[in-house]
Amino acid sequence: METTTSRFQGNQSIEARNQILAEELEASLVNGKLPCAVAFKMTRKLNVTPIMVGDKANELKIRIVNCQMGCFDVEKATHNGLEDMEITTKLAEKVQASLINRELSCSEAFHIAEKLKVGRKQVGDTATKLNIKIVHCQLGCFS
Repeated sequence: METTTSRFQGNQSIEARNQILAEELEASLVNGKLPCAVAFKMTRKLNVTPIMVGDKANELKIRIVNCQMGCFDVEKATHNGLEDMEITTKLAEKVQASLINRELSCSEAFHIAEKLKVGRKQVGDTATKLNIKIVHCQLGCFS
């Protein structure tokens, strides 16, 4: 079972916290890269923000891959079956209602998935089908 106890403690120096985060990042790599879902699991484990994980990964030149909504790879964003995918009215309406300047933030997409009890990839696919850009990655991978 995943522990939610943070290795970070209030009296630790910034250097010590950075070292812990760097060690956790290195230990969490899959084929030399950090999957998005693993990065988010790390945020819960260490009780840190997603941007802290993303910034440290960037500093260490660790590539974050496998966006949970399919945003990183063209073949994921335009995967087989997407063209024929049925969009549920409820999900489409929720996505449309959550737009700011015709864009959907990553955090809002996560929130929609949780609220509607659907997969994050389904929210991403719906956005793709509706020609909606997902912006402001919580890990800082794209703006």
